[in-house]
Amino acid sequence: MKKFFLENKRFIVRNFNHKDINKEYLSWFNGKNENLKFSRHYKKKYNRRVLVDNLKNFLNSKDFFLGIFDIKTEELIGTITVYIDNNKKSGNLGIFIGNKKFFSKGYALESCQIVIKFLFKEKLVNSIVAGTKNENIKMINLMKNLNMKKMIRKDTLNTSYTIRKLA
Repeated sequence: MKKFFLENKRFIVRNFNHKDINKEYLSWFNGKNENLKFSRHYKKKYNRRVLVDNLKNFLNSKDFFLGIFDIKTEELIGTITVYIDNNKKSGNLGIFIGNKKFFSKGYALESCQIVIKFLFKEKLVNSIVAGTKNENIKMINLMKNLNMKKMIRKDTLNTSYTIRKLA
């Protein structure tokens, strides 16, 4: 995983690491976190070892596992993942705001914007794709607010959006 560090006035986005896997982070997966409702992680039980193993998969890859941290308190807000497809020169974006204190305050939009801008600027990708279940209105609205365009899919249970770098 490539070194990553971006910031704005409200938060920092940097590589997620082993020290970030604490009781609070673990509680996001094993509690009643409404933002997991549409995730593949929903209703699964996790322990520290499983989450560390997941992180290890990113460490030796071209993909990104990023933490979003409050700039003042350094408190973990959420995570962003980007799976890079070098053949298609595209990235598959995922975001999870797990800290309830930061729900519905624009952190998802702002953090995705600066990550996408970085990926395009560094020429790591030419397009970004994101997807979710049709019922996940928050994520669909996020993708629309990122100026992503809806893709036609045969799978009617999910919605996908894409954004392409303008030449």
